[in-house]
Amino acid sequence: MTSRFIPCLLVLIGCSAGFAQAQSSARLTLASAAALPASVASATVAAPTPSLPFRSDSIFVNPEVRPQFVGGEAGLRQYLMKNLRYPEQALRQHVSGKVYVRFILNAAGRVTDASVVRGPGSGLNEEGLRLVWMMPAWQPAHQRGQAVRVSCTLPITFQE
Repeated sequence: MTSRFIPCLLVLIGCSAGFAQAQSSARLTLASAAALPASVASATVAAPTPSLPFRSDSIFVNPEVRPQFVGGEAGLRQYLMKNLRYPEQALRQHVSGKVYVRFILNAAGRVTDASVVRGPGSGLNEEGLRLVWMMPAWQPAHQRGQAVRVSCTLPITFQE
């Protein structure tokens, strides 16, 4: 078949909502401190946050520096378009939809522990999983200057 199928990438990593929530919490804390007397407010705002140690096998959801596919979102989109093989079974049955693949990026930026969270089946789930397993290494996530493991979810949209 000579038709060309192009996947659509909607969200790069499923942890951005936690980042926005953490930012709004920080603003709320500073705004609340502004309403306090000056002596209490300065003590509340100026107090350093204790740096809790993390284990080397920790998996982060919202690290300080998020991982990035080499080439950014455009590079990821290009990788998907170049390597995608629309399954024959899905073509015959006219199946399309989103496949959500969850995976861990290790501290070197390599994919580990990939699995399909949700998808339409008919070979699309397996193709989405294959694409994730075949990805080249990403630029890893960092926490306090150290490369760390991070959990990611990648939705891949298949359209016939």
